[in-house]
Amino acid sequence: MPVFRPRLLVVLLEITVAAMSSAPAQTAAASQPSTTLDSVTGAQALRDGVELRAGSATLRVTALRDDIIRVRISAESTLPEDASWSVLSGPRSKSVDVRPTEEAPSVGFRTSLLDVRIERNPLRLVIRDLAGNVISADAVGRPIKFQLGGFSVAKQMPVDEHYFGLGDKTGSFDRRSQAYTLWNTDIGPQESVDPLYKSIPFFLAINGTRSYGVFLDNTWRTWFDFGKQARDAYCFGAEGGPLDYYVLYGPTPKQVVEGYAYLTGTPPLPPLWALGFQQSRYSYTPESQAREIANRLRADKIPSDVLYLDIDYQYKNRPFTVNPETFPNFPALVSDLRKQHFHLVNITDLHIAHAPNQNYAPYDTGHASDQFVKNPDGSEFVGIVWPGPAVFPDFTRAQTREWWGGLYDEFVQDGVAGFWNDMNEPSVFDGPDKTMPLNTVHRIEEPGFITRTATHAEIHNIVGLENARGTFEGLLKL
Repeated sequence: MPVFRPRLLVVLLEITVAAMSSAPAQTAAASQPSTTLDSVTGAQALRDGVELRAGSATLRVTALRDDIIRVRISAESTLPEDASWSVLSGPRSKSVDVRPTEEAPSVGFRTSLLDVRIERNPLRLVIRDLAGNVISADAVGRPIKFQLGGFSVAKQMPVDEHYFGLGDKTGSFDRRSQAYTLWNTDIGPQESVDPLYKSIPFFLAINGTRSYGVFLDNTWRTWFDFGKQARDAYCFGAEGGPLDYYVLYGPTPKQVVEGYAYLTGTPPLPPLWALGFQQSRYSYTPESQAREIANRLRADKIPSDVLYLDIDYQYKNRPFTVNPETFPNFPALVSDLRKQHFHLVNITDLHIAHAPNQNYAPYDTGHASDQFVKNPDGSEFVGIVWPGPAVFPDFTRAQTREWWGGLYDEFVQDGVAGFWNDMNEPSVFDGPDKTMPLNTVHRIEEPGFITRTATHAEIHNIVGLENARGTFEGLLKL
């Protein structure tokens, strides 16, 4: 039994949601011919930036703000769908007017803070501040490449530049000289394990008094190499999907993070009790043990605000149930803990027990309304998790997230204060690499996106994000 599992807390009405960053979805074309962006063959000034051709490839570099540059590149003549699971539609659709620049060796533009130039031959993006200091530059001799349906980008890496970020990663806080994979994985956080639970394709670079950030908006399996293979360059890429990234200028780290929050959103302030001591373990059962823990904390005068219930409070480990034998009066337990000034947080794993004709409402209602992820043949995908055979909500559908949010109604009525979304890498005990097969089918039915199907290879890294979103939005509604 795994001891460590991803912990994502969503507390009803009162607290922040810690959401995993990820990105828009496209179909990988493994048969796509290799394309290398060697030189600029055409350029057109835009109100907010510049669009360029490099043979068959297209580049569009625009200024969303004076300090945020967006770079979109396609191996073809048209750019892919402009949609995102993580960048807000408002900031993504806004931009600022720029002053075009064009010289024999380069073409580009200026904002009030940055000088953006694309050198023509070889093609190379260089971003400077207005004093001429290089902020970010493509690596010399390492052009952008599209191959096997994916892409790679290499950037110049000064000897005194350091890198921080990418979320849950073990090892050195400074990422320099290390390489990482972003692919949500349910595995114990050992000292050198990679990948881990979350995928956050954003990092902060610091070089002396200047800082900038890079956010790669892509949902596929991605990678970042901060000079592990080459001493003078850092690289990033993905095995599929769009090449769409943002360069966020500081010059201070605080300003870079503010720019990232501008793109992806700011959380509401948490309630004061969420900042207190939170008591959790695997697992408190029966009900008398939870009461004993609460009484002991109060008797010993240990300041504490929250108690957690892991999967053992459930009937046969089925989410959104309570075992009537071990927790015979659940509403009374919640009420009594409140009187002792404890807030109760329940685990709600994202899988739903595959239990047809067993009076299990989450499966019955989900099956009847077609809410679950599919196999390639159109049948419901079934994998083994804590309840045994289980199905998985298709969170890339707005209507599925709404259905999921409604499952919390009874717990909300009971007075449960928060919910712990777990197993949402997604974790599948009998699946390849302990997740869904890559050809499992999701349906994208979402405002702002083209309605279509997508494989799990594209959606895997945002399952947890959209699970949290469905929980948060459902609880706000309730």
